[in-house]
Amino acid sequence: MKSSRRDTVVLIHGLGRTPRSLLAVRFWLWRAGYKVVTLSYPSRRLRLAEVVEKHIRPALQRLPIVKGTRVHFVTHSLGGIVFRAWAADREPQFPLGRCVMLGPPNQGSEVLESIGQNRWIRRLLGPVVEDLSTDENSTVRNLGSVPPGTGIIMGNKPMTSIFREWLGPESDGIVTVAGGWVEGQSDFLVAPADHTFMMWRPVVLRAMERFLSEGTFTPAAERVLGSEMAAATM
Repeated sequence: MKSSRRDTVVLIHGLGRTPRSLLAVRFWLWRAGYKVVTLSYPSRRLRLAEVVEKHIRPALQRLPIVKGTRVHFVTHSLGGIVFRAWAADREPQFPLGRCVMLGPPNQGSEVLESIGQNRWIRRLLGPVVEDLSTDENSTVRNLGSVPPGTGIIMGNKPMTSIFREWLGPESDGIVTVAGGWVEGQSDFLVAPADHTFMMWRPVVLRAMERFLSEGTFTPAAERVLGSEMAAATM
């Protein structure tokens, strides 16, 4: 029988997505022995602050947490920004563990900023577009550093080049690799993955599980080899 003292992993989906988009992540982490909870929110109807106050914070306050366990997070795209907004003002007693952010637009979204100028697209995507501007005064650019134990995975193999003009050569098709960097991150990994489907890629899922367990994306064997090589050069 599985122990009741398992850590919990909370999943937060991205813009225009549903919890179904994270089914592979949910199953992978369940197989790894975690309790898994997926949060849902109306990503195209509310501003970032409203999402946190009306959906994320109440859901996490109701979360049954076994004493002595931690709550980790895995997020995709906008979900990472939602996590950051919540974490910036979280209750100090919350047993926060580690977080893996997949494809987060931590420096704002060049794509949303460009196509969001069209009023019909703006209507489709919703008011959160305002929060994801790349301007230095935007909401996302002023969320501060991420909590300790936060790892970022960015893709660099887009399935389409339609936004290449705005993103340059290093992106997942939606977010640039550099756009995922954020102050306070513990580790950063670039994987051969596309933004939309990166959470279904085994290479991403393995790295995610390793970070939640060990706090690093680097396999133990590579860390040992690196330490031995460093010692040999001293």
